[in-house]
Amino acid sequence: MDELCLPEDPAAPTQQIMAGAAKQFDQLSNGAPAIVKDFVRRVVQRVVVHADRIEVEVGTQKLRATLTTDRQASSARTSTEQLEQGSSDVIRFDIEARVKRCGGAMRLVFPPDHPRQAPSVPASSLLKALARGRQWYEWIVAGEVSGRRAIAQKLRLDERYAGRVLECAFLAPDIVEAILDGRQPPDLTFKKLTHRLPLSWIEQRRQLGFQPSHSRQ
Repeated sequence: MDELCLPEDPAAPTQQIMAGAAKQFDQLSNGAPAIVKDFVRRVVQRVVVHADRIEVEVGTQKLRATLTTDRQASSARTSTEQLEQGSSDVIRFDIEARVKRCGGAMRLVFPPDHPRQAPSVPASSLLKALARGRQWYEWIVAGEVSGRRAIAQKLRLDERYAGRVLECAFLAPDIVEAILDGRQPPDLTFKKLTHRLPLSWIEQRRQLGFQPSHSRQ
């Protein structure tokens, strides 16, 4: 608000900006990706990716115009002109994060417990591996199939692939819970999850990048 408002601004425009900011927050939190993309295109002027941080420059005038409505257009223009004369018209944000390739995708990785940590999002490829591994294990227990070769033949899959997915049925419970909640390490991919998975839960956590558990296993 210090960047968007001037000391001589009347109360009405300031309240309007605050109300517009609250409304915009709701729209960005619950809106479609197209809404977020449109907002970013309107207010963000430049993004610089460094090795350990991302620098974002937001246009002060553009952001103020986005948060205000046509009812206060003349007042907003006056304040905008004053902002143009008295400031650089840029708000800079430094975000502690880095871009990392995870499998075939690029992801924004934040430090652990970072206040800007992105919301947890379950990975569909990992969820599918958990579901298939558990189901196939239940087939074996029920006597429907004899092992990974039978599974591969039944589903017309590669036997090696079937064996790797089947090992997911023996993951530590806390690892399964974390994947279901989307709290897995950002670099955990399907390939890493199913690559020579050890039976020891301690070794699983170490290999897959999970925090140690107080479990005895």
